Amino acid sequence: MELTPTMILNLALLIVPPVALVLAFWQRLAQHIRWTVALTALCDVLLFWDELFYYESFGLFAVLILVQLAATGAAAFRIYNKQRED
Repeated sequence: MELTPTMILNLALLIVPPVALVLAFWQRLAQHIRWTVALTALCDVLLFWDELFYYESFGLFAVLILVQLAATGAAAFRIYNKQRED
C-alpha cells in the first residue's frame, strides 16, 4: 500500500489536534483536562466533515475516531488523576 499525500495529511490531522489539546490543557487548565476528549471529537467532526458521510469511508473513519478518542481519554484521565493525587 502506498502512502499518498492525502493519507499523510489525514494522519497528521488525526494526531496533531489531540496532542495539542492535551498539552495545552495540561499546562494551563489541568483541572479541566477531561474536556479534551469532547474537544477532540469536535475537532475531528469539523476537520473531516466531508468524509464523515461518505459511505465508503465511514467505517474506517469511525474506527479511527474511536481509537483516537480512547487514547486521548486515557491520557487525559491519567493526567487528571495524577493531578488530583498531588
